Amino acid sequence: MNFRKNALTVLLLCGMLSIIAQQHNTSSDYVWPQDSLVLEKLHHWQDIKFGLLMHWGPYSEWGVVESWSICPEDEGWTQRRGPYSSSYHEYVKAYEQLQTTFNPVQFNPEKWASAAKNAGMKYVVFTTKHHDGFCMFDTKETDYKITFSKTSFAANLKSNVTKEILHAFSKEGFMTGTYFSKPDWNCPFYWWPYFPPKDRNVNYDPKKYPDKWNDFKRYTYNQIKELMTGYGCVDILWLDGGWVRLYTSIDHSVDWQKSIPYNQDIDMSNIAKMARTYQPGLIVVDRTVSGEFENYVTPEQTVPAKPLDHLWESCMSISCDLFPYILNFVK
Repeated sequence: MNFRKNALTVLLLCGMLSIIAQQHNTSSDYVWPQDSLVLEKLHHWQDIKFGLLMHWGPYSEWGVVESWSICPEDEGWTQRRGPYSSSYHEYVKAYEQLQTTFNPVQFNPEKWASAAKNAGMKYVVFTTKHHDGFCMFDTKETDYKITFSKTSFAANLKSNVTKEILHAFSKEGFMTGTYFSKPDWNCPFYWWPYFPPKDRNVNYDPKKYPDKWNDFKRYTYNQIKELMTGYGCVDILWLDGGWVRLYTSIDHSVDWQKSIPYNQDIDMSNIAKMARTYQPGLIVVDRTVSGEFENYVTPEQTVPAKPLDHLWESCMSISCDLFPYILNFVK
């Protein structure tokens, strides 16, 4: 495979969501929010129907699915390709070095917002951090970010990509959302370098190493706080990586949840309370984790055969050559 160099437009590189459709299932138990401001925002959201979800990051240079090729699982969406694929460790090292060459100098979020508006879209969710841990925002918690000095794009006036995108779409009247991966495969508090990673999960037992896990909880809390305080109005906090959850919440009838080995509690109650302190009425989507912090459910690459009695959003890719879009419906 010939790796593509310096992809310059999100429109060609965000449609990889369809490749990982198999891993997500719709939650079975919905809990209606009690917060009147959240309900008000949800009612507005359910009426606008059509939005844009964007995955974009250094992996775009290679034209590979976001994050999953560095996960040591033998699944279709985790397959490694290219000159480094024969060695897992060489591949991961090369993948992480994409930080130094990712340089989207033609980045123009105003054009994206205009195109989305012309298509009839009315809300946007942007990937601030996928499972690989690379931050498309100016976090203080790690150097694995687009604004770090060794990143080619760091000197650009628009290097804080998340801020630029949310601002551009807000100006066009969009509701704005921040996709954030709960698991972080670059964070030493999640994939601790002392142990090799075995799969998508944390690579140590949090019960056995509680200090390490508490470090990860603080890391996650602090990054979400950054997104809630430095990026203007945020309407949706869209949390991915449903294996980071209370062990008691695992649905053993769902295949991918059967493989979760540990309790991975990050204290969602504390996170949601903090986030809504700064963003009143914030819609929280702790996807695939049934309960009070999944304000709408997210069936992926499918539309439910029958109307649901609660709020839901179908994440559907237009194609692998175009950006994915979101349709949301309510009975």
